[in-house]
Amino acid sequence: MTLLKIDHLSVAIHGRPVLRDLSLQVAAGEVLALTGESGSGKSMTALATMQLLPPGAVTQGRIHLGTKELTRLSESALCALRGRDIGMVFQEPMTALNPVQTIGAQVAETIRLHTKTNATEARAQAAETLTRVGLPPDRFPPERYPHELSGGQRQRVVIAIAIALKPRLLIADEPTTALDVTTQAKILDLLVALAREDNMALILITHDLAVVAQLADHIAVMRRGKVVESAPTGQLLHRMQHPYTRMLFEASAHQVDLPRPPAPKPLLEARNLRRAYRLPRRRLFEKPGVFEAVRDVSFTLARGERLGLVGESGCGKSTLTRALLGLEPLQGGQITLEGAPLFQDAASSRLARRRMQVVFQDPFGSFNPRHTVGRLIAEPFHLLRTPPTGAKRDQAIAKALIDVDLTPADAQRYIHEFSGGQRQRIAIARALIIEPELIIFDEAVSALDVSVRAQILDLLAELCRRHTLTYLFISHDLTVVRSVTDRVLVMQAGRIVEEGATEEVFTNPQHSYTRTLLAAAPRLPALTATKGMSHEG
Repeated sequence: MTLLKIDHLSVAIHGRPVLRDLSLQVAAGEVLALTGESGSGKSMTALATMQLLPPGAVTQGRIHLGTKELTRLSESALCALRGRDIGMVFQEPMTALNPVQTIGAQVAETIRLHTKTNATEARAQAAETLTRVGLPPDRFPPERYPHELSGGQRQRVVIAIAIALKPRLLIADEPTTALDVTTQAKILDLLVALAREDNMALILITHDLAVVAQLADHIAVMRRGKVVESAPTGQLLHRMQHPYTRMLFEASAHQVDLPRPPAPKPLLEARNLRRAYRLPRRRLFEKPGVFEAVRDVSFTLARGERLGLVGESGCGKSTLTRALLGLEPLQGGQITLEGAPLFQDAASSRLARRRMQVVFQDPFGSFNPRHTVGRLIAEPFHLLRTPPTGAKRDQAIAKALIDVDLTPADAQRYIHEFSGGQRQRIAIARALIIEPELIIFDEAVSALDVSVRAQILDLLAELCRRHTLTYLFISHDLTVVRSVTDRVLVMQAGRIVEEGATEEVFTNPQHSYTRTLLAAAPRLPALTATKGMSHEG
């Protein structure tokens, strides 16, 4: 029985079309995957369904939830509907949650807003809901705040808020983009299980077909505000009709052609690194505990080698990265670059930052939006003894932009004028401009569309050919790590539990934790789609 029916929906914002003649339907208990690149209209479809469109939006068409036509309801009627009949799981849980309110209070707030339940009953119901999503009170007290939880745990709290009143429709907008593979698998399994248990319609919005290939009953592919192809999952994956669907499929499983690394010659060496944090006292006179984030970590990175680092959230990857960059003091061990100890004094620290650069996960957050791209890219020049000036400075900026397939004219533009993939290219240009000997990529492609991700990975391969690039690539995406690294380290609970040639580790893992990570990674079936075309998008 159809629960949600979107019939010939078109939306324009200030005269610009964002959805065009969109028709979709979802039955109770069915899982619909809505996929496509950024800007295809996926999130706008969710907002239109919730009737949360921004000011200036003009809507045509109809949206029915059961017998109710949502486009004709008053705002007060819609407020009563949201949270009770329609739940929403947003992409970034830390911004969706109130940082000054406990997780139990936030779940209870939804219950009290829509029912006449008193505070005590609401708290009890909130605890039950948190238990349903894997956060039982004995292990995760409802009195905790969002910052005290991991990314996966925060996402579970957002899900608990959305399902507290057992809505008939649940919309999950990119709920696993920034999560590691095991947490991603758990969150997706949880969402689908809840849909089956409560006979709830579920719309999963994602840019990655591999994420939903095994879970969705039906897949709709969006491009430029239109559904270009829609079919049951098995049918769509094996008999694709639209070239855009094929492109998304191929980009999800994109393989990079890396050049052969040069003969091994040690560049960076880490020996017995240790970083521990003091925990707060549980009782007044009790000795404070210690949390070891990095425990006796040792590895060598050769010049020209591409080394991967994988592991779940909380395994110590970020702490190790900060230590390698000199941003985190160590309690033990030593880091050397070509035999010279790093971060021993101001001089060695400055030299290390000259020879090592980093590309962060969120390029927009790592740039000053008030500065032009040229100034942003030139920031590392301050690390040089004699920074280039005048025409030489302009030439260096132009060369860095050309190296990442942008144009010298882009130096005069501002960062908000670029897409996510272009911003990441600018971040790579900033890292390359002083020709460092080592670049650390910290989840540099995790938030990108599959097609943009493929372009950035191909760019890395080309840069390896031009510059004999040496890098440490940190990611939770095992498919990406397998494609762009020669060797891989697997980290668990602060330790390196397995290391070796990338292909050897992926095909013949020795450690049980590595096997768990590989088993959780999303997979697509072999491409057997036809080359025919349906209607154009």
